[in-house]
Amino acid sequence: MPMLDVATPDAERVTPPLPPPRAAGDALADALAATIETVAAAVADPDPVEMVHDARKAMKQYRALLRLIPGEDAKAERRRTAEVARQLSGARDQVAARDALDVMAKGGFLLACDQTDAEGVLGEDTAEDGGEHRATLGGFLVSARAALADTLAAQAREADVTKGLVKAYRQARRAPFDTPEDMHEARKRVVTHRYQMSFLAEAFGHGAKRARAAQRLRDLLGAYQDIETLRPMLDAAGDALAEGTRERLGLAMDRAQKRLRKRALRQHAALFRRSAKAFRDSCRERVGAASN
Repeated sequence: MPMLDVATPDAERVTPPLPPPRAAGDALADALAATIETVAAAVADPDPVEMVHDARKAMKQYRALLRLIPGEDAKAERRRTAEVARQLSGARDQVAARDALDVMAKGGFLLACDQTDAEGVLGEDTAEDGGEHRATLGGFLVSARAALADTLAAQAREADVTKGLVKAYRQARRAPFDTPEDMHEARKRVVTHRYQMSFLAEAFGHGAKRARAAQRLRDLLGAYQDIETLRPMLDAAGDALAEGTRERLGLAMDRAQKRLRKRALRQHAALFRRSAKAFRDSCRERVGAASN
């Protein structure tokens, strides 16, 4: 049976030294500020593609951290951040479609000639509008820094961090895998858990292994979604693809997604085998009474 290699090549291996004891809320406020500055560092990158990639990644982390803060202010900031990220998407569908073809080819599901034909109907990658995206990110930074200073930092310091971590764990644990829409939702929940575990590792010295495992699961779910993005693009090609090519591509997508889903289910079961209560007890032990 073909295997699918979807591991993120540069997935960070978070192995921080054990930090001194600190209040969980203070750590969260500091992490939010640091993540905003990660977006600022991305804006300074002269390569517009790398700028957008790094900024979107940092904004996912920012939104995951905001989920640890209850209330309407954090929710509004998450929504605003998501809207800015959508404005940056640009040629993301093209990239996702080509990534899907690469994954299927590496997994042995796709003939080289069919990959070439499919890439031909996808067309050229759309160039990123670096100037417009840079301006959009500049506006985001101004608003994010203001929101943090005005309300969010104080709310973060008062947040029950353990409660937020457990809520995200429970949501990811209960994620359905029945439909493509379910798989997409599961990916978003796993991404949130992954970034929250990275925060736990960086702030308290625990959670790095879970963060890496969640990243591997996210890679599988992301590859599944990339294929889902590819489908309508190939359908839209119509007669530009020979009938036999369309049939083989359809079969390749079905087989690859079936394998990705099977692997994702297995990894999900392993990653979330503990009950939410057991995870809560573990978090309390690691974070300490300051987050209770």
